Amino acid sequence: MRQLDRFLKEREVIEVTTLSHATLWREVKKGAFPKPVRISPGRVGWRESAIANWQQNPECWKATEVA
Repeated sequence: MRQLDRFLKEREVIEVTTLSHATLWREVKKGAFPKPVRISPGRVGWRESAIANWQQNPECWKATEVA
């Protein structure tokens, strides 16, 4: 059975990546960091697997997932 992916809140992403709030969103905007997924109106989260993939090699990460 395949394990479900967990969604991380913004503060969790900041904690595990050590990026600041501004840097996080700047990197998302330029496509150098995974985009968040809209969970409900006014709420977004990042797939834990996407953050783990980014952490493997942040400088060479490419967006490959389909939202």
